[in-house]
Amino acid sequence: MAKAKYHAADGSVKAETELPESHFGQPVNQAVMWTAVEVMRANMRQGTHKTKTRAEVSGGGKKPWKQKGTGRARQGSNTAPNWARGGKAHGPVPRKYTLAINAKVKKKALISALSSKAELGQVHVFEALGINVPKTRDLAAILSKAELIGNKNLILVTEPEKNLMLAARNIRDLQVERVADVSTYALLNANRLILTDAALKALVEIRKAA
Repeated sequence: MAKAKYHAADGSVKAETELPESHFGQPVNQAVMWTAVEVMRANMRQGTHKTKTRAEVSGGGKKPWKQKGTGRARQGSNTAPNWARGGKAHGPVPRKYTLAINAKVKKKALISALSSKAELGQVHVFEALGINVPKTRDLAAILSKAELIGNKNLILVTEPEKNLMLAARNIRDLQVERVADVSTYALLNANRLILTDAALKALVEIRKAA
């Protein structure tokens, strides 16, 4: 049975809690996780790269010098790629890098990532993360007491709380995401996964229905 440290709202460790076997105790499939990450990274690319061809750069229209008799190599236009400020030969053009992934594979990759985190002891469950005022020092104090400062942390919440979002944005290597939006890429990119009781319940319910 997969287990995680269970913290009080102030960050102190209370005990250990058992994690749902269906999401945190499954075999880790490296292949599907790699596929999910590749799809995520590809879909993050804008594909707006572009260089001008010889037809698009300014210049041309007149032959630089006559074909014969100059002793120099023949040239047809100063927009050719071999000229300074000429067009780029075979340069990049705008394109889509979008890839698709099967829903079952996507879910299996996510559960593999969750199981991997649990296996490495990188999952922490809080009874609550109630930040009453949007103060970074309050959240930093909670994470420090939980010995999570200095790690790349991912906090999962059911719905974004304004005070938590404002408190978290000034802490280095800390990301806050909704349970419904979390990806395999975000999980693997973090060193520690932090969930509240409510977020853990929502994670199990949402991914069970997916």
